[in-house]
Amino acid sequence: MTASLPQTQAPTHGSATDIDYVYQQLVKGVGRELVTDANAQELAERADQDGHTILATELREWQAPC
Repeated sequence: MTASLPQTQAPTHGSATDIDYVYQQLVKGVGRELVTDANAQELAERADQDGHTILATELREWQAPC
């Protein structure tokens, strides 16, 4: 008999203030409504660090004035 390790799961509901949650949603291709002026730069930096260059570029474009 094998014992299984307990698994931790990310919250299914988060907020725009939870950077980890927002980032994971963006990586999945959803959650764009959670990007705000307050978190866009941090999300772009994280995307760069993780090699998600397209996501990082999109976040920087989101911040740019029109």
